[in-house]
Amino acid sequence: MNQVFIANPKGGCGKTTITTQLAAYFANTGQKVLLVDHDAQRSSSDWLGSRPKNYSAISLIATALDEPCDTNGAELVLHDMPAAWDLEHVADIIHDGDHVLIPVLSSPTDIKACLRFIMGLYRTGIMESSIKIGLVANRARVNTRYFQVLMAFMERVELPLIATLRDTQIYVRAMDKGLTIFDLPPGRVAVEVAQWQPLLDWLQAEH
Repeated sequence: MNQVFIANPKGGCGKTTITTQLAAYFANTGQKVLLVDHDAQRSSSDWLGSRPKNYSAISLIATALDEPCDTNGAELVLHDMPAAWDLEHVADIIHDGDHVLIPVLSSPTDIKACLRFIMGLYRTGIMESSIKIGLVANRARVNTRYFQVLMAFMERVELPLIATLRDTQIYVRAMDKGLTIFDLPPGRVAVEVAQWQPLLDWLQAEH
């Protein structure tokens, strides 16, 4: 595993939350992690700026998509992609062996935006390569009608649903302190960590 792109042109779907959680998880395992913040809002940068110094170190680059990015020997590069990304030059950015995670919320607007993004990916031709692309149902409320609509949508697209992450304020409270669920006492976040395990396994599996 080298590069993971967390992408969806729809704002507010949880790209930064997923990016920062993954950054902390892999940094906690001792890997050299680089977080590349492509979003103009710089939310990932703000999170890392508030991360306490006694927690696992994560490197940061905040840059536009068309700027060169020196990974400086990082073992894992996580790209927090910008909202409203139109897939321009996608073949120059995402390469064979990379992973793409698409977080999607269970609302009609988010589902439609996700579908347009997936169709755009098909048109670029990159889905014919060895890139691994998966969906994440984010901020899920499984007992709602819209969640069932989201699941029906997931069944129609030819991409795997990697994980379903429940809607909880634990992420917000942790991120406000520059932390993640992987920095908190295990007993407090056992449900959340279990929900992340399929995603972690998918990222670390061989192509």
